[in-house]
Amino acid sequence: MKAKGSRRLECGDPVNEPRVVEEAMRLINEFMNRVEKHRNALLNESTTPFDETIKALTEWLQKIEEKIKESNDENITNLRKSMLKVGRKMLMLAEQAREKWLKVYKRELEELIEELGGRGKVAIMIRGDPFNKDKSFTAHLYTKNLTIEVSRVARSGGVTITMNLTGLRGGFHIVTPKLFSDGKLRAMQRGLLLTDGSIDNKGYPEMGTNQLWQSVAWLIAWPGRNSMNISSVGINDQVSITWYLKAISHKGVIRSKAMAAEEVSELGNEEFPLFLLFAILGDGSVDIGKKRRITLTMGGGVKHDLWGGSIIERLRSLGFRKKDERYEVTYVVWASKAVEIARKMLDNHSIKALIEDLSTLLDADKLRRLITLANMRVKPKGRSSIEVAGIKMTVYANRDGYVELRISRSNYNDAVEILMKLKSAGYEEIELRRWVVGMQSTWAWMQ
Repeated sequence: MKAKGSRRLECGDPVNEPRVVEEAMRLINEFMNRVEKHRNALLNESTTPFDETIKALTEWLQKIEEKIKESNDENITNLRKSMLKVGRKMLMLAEQAREKWLKVYKRELEELIEELGGRGKVAIMIRGDPFNKDKSFTAHLYTKNLTIEVSRVARSGGVTITMNLTGLRGGFHIVTPKLFSDGKLRAMQRGLLLTDGSIDNKGYPEMGTNQLWQSVAWLIAWPGRNSMNISSVGINDQVSITWYLKAISHKGVIRSKAMAAEEVSELGNEEFPLFLLFAILGDGSVDIGKKRRITLTMGGGVKHDLWGGSIIERLRSLGFRKKDERYEVTYVVWASKAVEIARKMLDNHSIKALIEDLSTLLDADKLRRLITLANMRVKPKGRSSIEVAGIKMTVYANRDGYVELRISRSNYNDAVEILMKLKSAGYEEIELRRWVVGMQSTWAWMQ
């Protein structure tokens, strides 16, 4: 059970059932293995989980300072000054966390590892269903200043490890100016909320993220007073730190994610691509290889339903197509349409400057790929459509340089009917051919 006013659990009844103990110990062993894997960042005398963040922010701030000197656009200069202010606050927080890690957190983690290795007794709290793989199961470990959660992920069976930190002076409050219009801010905010953001039980918009660029973007998208702190360290494939942000000045503005989704459906044609930009950067991917594409991931069930029919229809109108995976639903747009959408999302001069500046951060690979995609050359299409005798046909330029008009039907009788209609209209040179691509298709075409 959970202690009131605390994220820590209180002990309930002791558990002796062998299978429960076995599953809990599997998680604890995974925790110890990962600490050993990342020993250099977690248990070294001079390095910490915050070092890469400090280095990345320091280098990025130098770049922004240089860009401020070079800029002749007042709006862009003000944007960069705000990012500079935000970045300096983040750097100060990371340096404070580093100092406390070396003095307090590392020592407590070392003692906990020794106790788990058999040199003492450790209370392990468990929560969830240890036997049902479709549900999560978590083992909790505590020291004075660390709250460690080792969780088995529902369905996939993967394990995530989060080490929550206490006593980091409560973080900072930071005030950012309003740099974009109400419509643009609304689109940016909804894009953040419907992906990695949420609304807490007091009505404050909030977000936890391990992405530096996303932390800066949140503070620009929610002007006014925000609180910011470093809440935890993740011990997974890599060691990462999580920034926790709360938009204090926007309490009660949005009551729920459902309300945010309703407002997205009302966005204008200029604002919707901006919403899409922040949604894709949060819960999407951008590929720039042979298969140029933009993918937006929605999970199954509740999250997909939250987006509602109107948002999905707008995605479809832009060329996105639904793709069902095992545990999630994605919407994908390919090739020239993906390039076109990337350009639309970066069409505004100030937004483009924001994304380009954020893309120079170490962890902003997705932003860099989006910029590359938007700058890709789109080859002229070899196909368009034309109406012949009341029948819409595709104009196709073949490899030999000849132009063909084609129409395809999977049903043979439908193809014959079109063939006869075209012949009766005077197109005698038309032919009927059959292609087999995965499944049989019949084509009526003419040269």
